[in-house]
Amino acid sequence: MKGAIIGDIVGSIYEFHNIKTKDFPLFGKACTFTDDTVMTCAVANAFRLADEKKKPLYYALVNAMQAFGRHYPYRGYGGHFEGWLYEDEPEPYYSYGNGAPMRVAAAGFLGDTPERARELGIRTALPTHNHPESLLAAGLTAELIYLARHGATKEELRRRAARHYDLPVLDEIREEYDFDVSCQGTMPVALSSFFESTDFEDAIRLAISVGGDSDTIACITGSIAEAYYGVPEDLWLMARSKLTATLAQTVDEFYEYAGSAVRYKTGEITDQPLPEEAQEICDRM
Repeated sequence: MKGAIIGDIVGSIYEFHNIKTKDFPLFGKACTFTDDTVMTCAVANAFRLADEKKKPLYYALVNAMQAFGRHYPYRGYGGHFEGWLYEDEPEPYYSYGNGAPMRVAAAGFLGDTPERARELGIRTALPTHNHPESLLAAGLTAELIYLARHGATKEELRRRAARHYDLPVLDEIREEYDFDVSCQGTMPVALSSFFESTDFEDAIRLAISVGGDSDTIACITGSIAEAYYGVPEDLWLMARSKLTATLAQTVDEFYEYAGSAVRYKTGEITDQPLPEEAQEICDRM
């Protein structure tokens, strides 16, 4: 989560003012958290509360995303999602947007196997982004986070990602890469930014240097980079200073909770089975 939040905040001022270089101030004065951070925290909060209150995860996700989104309006939400936030009976709307993999970081900390982390990642997408591309992106991102946290090499992670995406060489696409909010257009760039990096900060700089939807690309990259490299404490303290007290507390509470999240680690999730299409995607991955 910390890596995702850092990527979001650093990239926030470059989303509509792309910078095609790694040479930029890491935390500009106008940097702030966006919808990516808000929803990352909402999903983390939902996991914890679903467990503690024994609520179905799906409904905990819906409740948390609506509550956090309404509490933090005007943070760059997409049009469909913003409408969903205020619906009395919200339904998924088959989005293939990159909002699914950007909010999934917490899922990579839960579960006792890569497969369970993948399933949890897919579950976080279902309330809104139930398109196959979104389910794939969310599930893969969560699985990569799990694998990186448990000692997978970068080459092993690359092979796993390459089963689903053609991974570009960033220097070959940087000049012409443009704004793209789809999972198909975002995931290859976010993944290559991690794979070409040398450390956590380099991963964030690479993600932003490509341009496009900078905060979300860096958010996804940062979530995987944290799992692989760890997060430098000074960078987290800078990012934390940009958060509200409530969001910072949500992050703290999730990290404290994640180490003892037995119900997720054993698969004892009080939830409905995955929809058939989602289960098929989960199994094929």
